Amino acid sequence: MKLEVTHTILAMEPDFAKSSVHVLRFLDRTTLVHYDAVRVVAEQSCSGTDPRFWSWLEQGLANNRQVLTKLIGELRAAGTKEFNDLPAMPQGFQSKVFHTMAHLLDGFFGIDSQFYSLPEDSHWLGTSLREQIEASPEEFWLVTVVATLESPTHHAIAGLRSFEK
Repeated sequence: MKLEVTHTILAMEPDFAKSSVHVLRFLDRTTLVHYDAVRVVAEQSCSGTDPRFWSWLEQGLANNRQVLTKLIGELRAAGTKEFNDLPAMPQGFQSKVFHTMAHLLDGFFGIDSQFYSLPEDSHWLGTSLREQIEASPEEFWLVTVVATLESPTHHAIAGLRSFEK
């Protein structure tokens, strides 16, 4: 079974080529997930000067919120309804879901990352960086990649979840 995931990654570079190299280097060095293959999708990438930039960035943020909401639903369905339930949470599926949620909130890139900001090491967009992009949009690029795991059953987290979209 092959698993493909798409990530939109914000890079602060002067052009598409340097942004792509930066993103690929980041993905090669990230510690949580190692893909078998990563392909940059040029037609789904753009600079901060492109009219599509903000809508694509906002969609990426919305996608991250949607993943977080889905994970919260998975925890609730498994019986974890509030913080007071955490000490009794069993190790396994529920704790892995909680762990994935923590990574989305703390900025640790993973397989569930829909949008990721390299300048902030974050799944979100801070006010200061937003202002920086608005002031110098030519210095920022959204780079979309499709990454492949050839055998997700051997990947610790991928083997536990279905990754339904």
